[in-house]
Amino acid sequence: MSHEIEPRRSDAYSMTPFNFFEDFGRSFFDGFKANMIKTDIHENDSEYLVEAELPGIPKENIQVTYENGILTIAGQHQSDTTTEDKKGKLVRSERSLTSVRRQYLLENVKEDDIKASYSEGILKLTLPKDDHGKEPKKTIPIE
Repeated sequence: MSHEIEPRRSDAYSMTPFNFFEDFGRSFFDGFKANMIKTDIHENDSEYLVEAELPGIPKENIQVTYENGILTIAGQHQSDTTTEDKKGKLVRSERSLTSVRRQYLLENVKEDDIKASYSEGILKLTLPKDDHGKEPKKTIPIE
């Protein structure tokens, strides 16, 4: 009995069930990663600090809203590409629009004091916490 390594085929004609489902799952879920905003959220006693990566999106195409305890970050980038031959004839013209949007639940924020800055593809937000309306924790004695 020989123990040969069989080359892995990832073409559409390879009907091995395990390879089919493995490849399908990988390609299906990889598509979702492209439109995700990579975000870091830090919390301390007085505020939330949010850093979101939005590379290639111009500042004027970014919208940030805070409503009912939900922070929403959205942006879009449009690109146009044309290719002409040596004679100036149009060979190819492509347009693409990329939109991203994420929402985060960050409650008890002073809405009027939220600050935002954008530099080199990084959106930084400071959301000060509002201690008004937040009841102190009540300790319940155990009998």
